[in-house]
Amino acid sequence: MSDNATGIDVVQLTHDVREQISRRSGQAGQMDGQSMEDRSHITSTETLGSINDEIDGLRLQIQRGEPSPPVLRLRDRLGSSVKRRLYRFLWWQTDQIKALVALTLKRGREEKNVLDALSERIDREGPETHRLVLECKREIHKNENRLKELESAQLKLQAAEIERNVHAKVQWDAELASMRRELADLRAALEKFTEVSHRLDTQKDQLAARLAELRGRLDTETAHREQLAARLSELGLFTHQTRTSLSIQDRRLGLFLEEARKRLPGELGQDQVQGMAQEHKNHRYDTVYTAFEDVFRGSCEEIKSRQAVYLPLLEKHGIGSPAMPLLDLGCGRGEWLALLSEHGLHARGVDRNDDMVERCQSSGLAVTKGEALPYLTSLPAASLGAVTTFHMVEHMPFDDVLALVDESLRVLKPGGILILETPNPQNILVGAHTFYLDPTHLKPLPSPMLRFFVEARGFCDAHVLELQPYPETVRFPDDGKGVANRLNDYFYGPRDYAVIGRRP
Repeated sequence: MSDNATGIDVVQLTHDVREQISRRSGQAGQMDGQSMEDRSHITSTETLGSINDEIDGLRLQIQRGEPSPPVLRLRDRLGSSVKRRLYRFLWWQTDQIKALVALTLKRGREEKNVLDALSERIDREGPETHRLVLECKREIHKNENRLKELESAQLKLQAAEIERNVHAKVQWDAELASMRRELADLRAALEKFTEVSHRLDTQKDQLAARLAELRGRLDTETAHREQLAARLSELGLFTHQTRTSLSIQDRRLGLFLEEARKRLPGELGQDQVQGMAQEHKNHRYDTVYTAFEDVFRGSCEEIKSRQAVYLPLLEKHGIGSPAMPLLDLGCGRGEWLALLSEHGLHARGVDRNDDMVERCQSSGLAVTKGEALPYLTSLPAASLGAVTTFHMVEHMPFDDVLALVDESLRVLKPGGILILETPNPQNILVGAHTFYLDPTHLKPLPSPMLRFFVEARGFCDAHVLELQPYPETVRFPDDGKGVANRLNDYFYGPRDYAVIGRRP
């Protein structure tokens, strides 16, 4: 491209084209008295045609170039020199301008095609569109009227709402005032309730103190009644024992008189009189000791529940069958024999107390009156399956205890067992106190000593079974140092024990 004013003319022409587009667009927008279809068609056709003509001229001018300038004067030559230098400086814009022109031309042609198609569509659908426009205008007019009516109704509703709000506010104020009065009444009632509650709390404390006092008195009265009940029970028991004793004395007196009658008219010998006196001496406290057992040993049911611990041992060794009968020495009130009878086991007992023997026999138990050691000595060898004694060896001299162990070994069959139950002196409360509640006890027997002599006299598998520990409620709580456990062992450990041996 030559050094000329082509770039400047292009810019100027582009600016002029844009102004003409704006001007003609404004003129097209101000057309009056024509229909929508005519205005759109004329405006689109004229505007696009003019634009395309001017763009085509601009394109041809750019392609053709500017004609050779005429002969210039000095001032023109200086201006041309400046222009050439400026053109050289702006030479890089030429390609961009060409591209802009090409794009503008392409866009104009596309818009013209679109507008031509639109124009054809308007020519084809113009009357229908016009009719629709008119209907739309009419609908808009109706909607405007309806809107005015709605605005009027809204104003009326707002006025009515304001009136209702005013009325509601009046009612609300009245209700609020009523609620405030009720709240004041409730506050007054609450204050009265608080005052009454305070008085009730005071009365409650007074009643609690009174109740505690009454409970204390009730506990005292209950303890007193329990003492009276225990005393009445003792009195009833002593009454029963007295009657029993009188019956026995009457029986003995009858026997004495019968014996004396047989010997009349001869005189009684001194030996006979002494024998009768000794018999009376040996049994004069039988009734008292029976009453003592009832009070201090415990009820029959309690003793039976304790002795049930031996039943599995008897079952294990087959004790209680006709071939392996059991003998209970010093059977007392017969709790053990009754328990064995309830389980269908064969057993018999022996005791020296007339009152207890009579009680057992009246209950249907096989009990013989006699001394334990002589009765045991009279039995044939290897005739029993078990020999048991409960709280009897502590009443015997130790020589008799050893003799009882020896005779038991003799009368037992192979595999028979010996059970010796006695108080446990390792428990300090037993060894220092409860053992001596029975005045007929001689001395306590420590379990290691008694176990040793049972084994030493020929029994095997001798072992100690500890029984009747104190309940957990009376034991010292664990202190984590072992001291409480040792104290519990000494003071609240087993109260009884049994040495159990088996004949080989």
